[in-house]
Formats: sequence, C-alpha cells, structure tokens
Amino acid sequence: MNLSIGDKVSFLNEKGQGIVSKIINKKMVGVTIQDGFELPFPISELILIEASTKKEIIAKPVEPEPKADLTKLFQKKNFSDLPKKSKPHAQNNGMLEMEINLHIEELLDNYRGMSNAEIINVQLKYFQKALDKAVTGHFKKLVVIHGVGNGRLKHEVRTILSSENFRFYDGSYAKYGYGATEVIIS
Repeated sequence: MNLSIGDKVSFLNEKGQGIVSKIINKKMVGVTIQDGFELPFPISELILIEASTKKEIIAKPVEPEPKADLTKLFQKKNFSDLPKKSKPHAQNNGMLEMEINLHIEELLDNYRGMSNAEIINVQLKYFQKALDKAVTGHFKKLVVIHGVGNGRLKHEVRTILSSENFRFYDGSYAKYGYGATEVIIS
C-alpha cells in the first residue's frame, strides 16, 4: 500500500478515519481527522479507503503478516497437515467430520479497529469457505463453533444454512455449551 497526501484512510487500531495531510518521516504521516485536528500515525496502522487524485507516492508501509493464510488451509493436504481447528477425523464407522472455530481471535492476529460488521464479514467468509470444503470433500458433518455472544454470528450462520437447505442443530452441550452448530452435509 502506498500513501499520498489527500488519501482517505481509516485506522487499524482505532475507530474513525481521516485524510493524510503531511509526511512526518518514512514511517509516520500526519492525518487530519473529522474534527479538524491533525494527529501523527504510523503508516503500518492505516488502511487506505480512497486514494487521492495525486500520483505522488509518499511512503510505503511495512505490511504486517496475517495470522492465517486461508488459501493454504483449504488446499488439498494430508489430514495430518491441517490445523487443529479444521482437522477432520474418522468417527462412527468412518464418518468424516470437520470442526471450525469462528472466534475472530482464532482467525486474525490483529482485529483492533475493525467494526463489528467487518468482523462478522471475515467470520462469515471463513465459514462459507469451510462449508464449501466440507461439501466438496464429501464430509458428513461440519461443527461450527460460533460462540454464544449476542447471537448475531449464530443467526447469520444459520440463515446461510437455511437458505442452502442444510440440516443443522445445536452442537453437543457437554462439549461446546450453547456456542456451536452441527451441520449435516449429506
């Protein structure tokens, strides 16, 4: 990501947004926020929303590495190579089961500054990819750990499942409490 004066940015670790108004050094820029104050921010903690019409590049920040590379997670691998949260295992006479954990701290290293809507979008994209993998991989059951919370993620997951005509029910209370949904794939 390259930044220039006039770019509209949001903050990775805080709520809000602003306009890049000056360059402080290679790693810091001044951002004018909505109430007119100019504050210094590290470039690595800014997200470009809209580029200015100027072509002059000011700085190139160092991008933090994401926690999980989702493309690697969904490539065909030996079952022993998959992470624990998605590890399929044989149960009940060879029945393949996959378990995924949608807690945001399991999916991203740094999610500070993200709105609730952005967090749910990340969780739902991960869920949809896992559901597609379970279907194409001929799994019999998918256990989705969504947590209890205020119920928004659980509701969204179950809305997707209903719209695609999957059978589902509450996960094992002894194992997951009220925070999981079990999906019958076949």
